[in-house]
Amino acid sequence: MHGRERRIPVNVSEDKCDIPQSYYLFVLSGNEENDFFKIPRETFLLGSSLGCDFHLSDKKIPSFCIEAKPVFVNDELKSLKIKLLKGKAFVGNREIKKAEIKLGDIFRVGATSFKLEKIYPFEIEYRNLVEEKLKKYFVLDGESVLYFLEKFLEISNKYNRPLSLIVFQVDYYNLIKNSFSEEGIEQIYREARRIFKKAIRKSDFLGRIEENKFLIVLPETHQVGAVALARRIKEKFKNAVFKVEGETHTFSISQAVVSLDCYRYKNVSDFLKAGEKLLEKAAKKGKGSIEFCSEVNA
Repeated sequence: MHGRERRIPVNVSEDKCDIPQSYYLFVLSGNEENDFFKIPRETFLLGSSLGCDFHLSDKKIPSFCIEAKPVFVNDELKSLKIKLLKGKAFVGNREIKKAEIKLGDIFRVGATSFKLEKIYPFEIEYRNLVEEKLKKYFVLDGESVLYFLEKFLEISNKYNRPLSLIVFQVDYYNLIKNSFSEEGIEQIYREARRIFKKAIRKSDFLGRIEENKFLIVLPETHQVGAVALARRIKEKFKNAVFKVEGETHTFSISQAVVSLDCYRYKNVSDFLKAGEKLLEKAAKKGKGSIEFCSEVNA
């Protein structure tokens, strides 16, 4: 029995990649939308019965069973030959009993559509982590964000993929802390969360590691993209008006960008320390500063 995984959209870098790709059958619609199945080498059964290798439990899907034979040439999947054993299947509006499905093709059973695609294996690992993150709060606690950073660092080093961090702090934090009540500070954080929700992707990870130190983990992101994001965030804070305890205020953050483009860090501690060192420089420069490494190996 082949396991089923969840498909979560991940922005994958367009860099040329020599890693072999894997082939998957994705569920595009229906109650089990976003499920997907890795295509094996041998013939398999896809259907609604428990005896199928790939079993869909959606009760609204009509009873069906499809025999699927993968056709590989030099380790590349050329097509998927399907034969309907039970039920009805369609390609477009044409009902089929058998068909040869090629990469990018879609076929449908009831309201459920399937698409044959190829993706890199690290995308699956990314999606699993993103799904795990989506079950948690938008701003992760320190333990959680460092856990995800460690996982993404392992994947990035394993497959030689890009990864960047933004480490940031709120400017004049002690003054803010002494000037407002706990409720007022919570109002500031609510508005800040709103800014970050609009600025970062679902596949990015925002977390708080100290009282006034935060991380954004940016998978599949080179330094140039991370710096561009830091600058957008700076502008969003510059233009944002915070209503706190009946008055309007503006706030800024100092940011540091560190990337595997600069150095291929092997552990979280060294990666994070590099970001914290740059953050110290940014904080000393003053309000809203951004620091990043000048030597890039990418």
